Amino acid sequence: MVRAEHTKQKNTRRIPAIILTMLVIILAVLVFLYRDKLSASSLSESSENLSDIISESEPFTYETGAQQMFALMGSNLAVSSSTGLQLLDTEGSTISREVFSMTNPAVCSCESSCAFYDVGGKSLRIYKNGEFQNMDRDSEIISVAVNSAGFYAVAGYEAGYKGSVTVYNSELNAVYEWFSGSGYIVDAAVSPDSETLGVLCVESTGSVVHLFHFDSEKEYASASVADDLAFRLSFEDGGNFCLLSEKAIHFYSSGGKELSSYSFGEDYLADYELSEDIWAVVLSKYVSGSDVTLLSFGSGGKEAGSVSLSSEPLSLSSQGGKLLVLDSSDASLYSHDLRLQKQNHVVPGFVSAVLLPKGSVLLLSPHYGEKCEFR
Repeated sequence: MVRAEHTKQKNTRRIPAIILTMLVIILAVLVFLYRDKLSASSLSESSENLSDIISESEPFTYETGAQQMFALMGSNLAVSSSTGLQLLDTEGSTISREVFSMTNPAVCSCESSCAFYDVGGKSLRIYKNGEFQNMDRDSEIISVAVNSAGFYAVAGYEAGYKGSVTVYNSELNAVYEWFSGSGYIVDAAVSPDSETLGVLCVESTGSVVHLFHFDSEKEYASASVADDLAFRLSFEDGGNFCLLSEKAIHFYSSGGKELSSYSFGEDYLADYELSEDIWAVVLSKYVSGSDVTLLSFGSGGKEAGSVSLSSEPLSLSSQGGKLLVLDSSDASLYSHDLRLQKQNHVVPGFVSAVLLPKGSVLLLSPHYGEKCEFR
């Protein structure tokens, strides 16, 4: 296992008046003739022509607890909460369950494994090959991330340093460690090809990403953002990466070269989905959640799509280059460039939804889940 230490400290013609008057008269006649179709109730009725999403199976229950978090391990559902963890198969039957206390439960997963952990706590359990490995730490956990190949980056506090990161390969063997002596670690991730570790640190001047190859203890590149405190690092399938803050999203090549950035201006960051095949953010003009826009970006940071939403989403979920958006009344499926593919009504009460590999949807409430498909 390679162990490294770091100690060092982006001319219009006018419409004639008579023509303008005629247009006003025609518009008034049209409004009178079609007043029923233009009424608020008719507009509402038109929006309600959407079909309900179809249930594929009977609802299934799972353990309840505060701060529930959901993820998919293949087609299996992982549920992390304040009371412990549970893994369920596609029919809702429990594969495994452990009861223990977590203050800030979290979960991350790939096709073959999943990790349940307590942010700010010491609990870490990883499910692999039909069993859990207890990987509880001696110090508090900052973040845990897994790439599609099953490599984990576990960041935590470390006595004498400003954090450390341990990388575990797909067999859960530790293969790399890095200790920060200057910036405070806030996130870490392994590239999709499992050859690069990126560590996001916050320093007095802003945010810095340190990049390492696993065959060397020396940093091979870095990227920095002045005067912005990023909190999330994400690689995409080709190796480029992005940094997300409350003010902007910044894009870099695999070698740390700045590609572009997108400022949120006066908008609020309401939600986001950052995975190896989707980079998307939800922006709101108001804290109340009105005037909401969903944006997606390509690997070079170019805006790929934009769409207005009726309200802030309850959840976002991506799979195979598609993005699922759940709000209080609808489930909507978008392409990578945010062209609407499918949309159906959902009954109230669900708090989250995850997109299954074959396009079905798991609708999730605090107490039960239901496998559904779009009409």
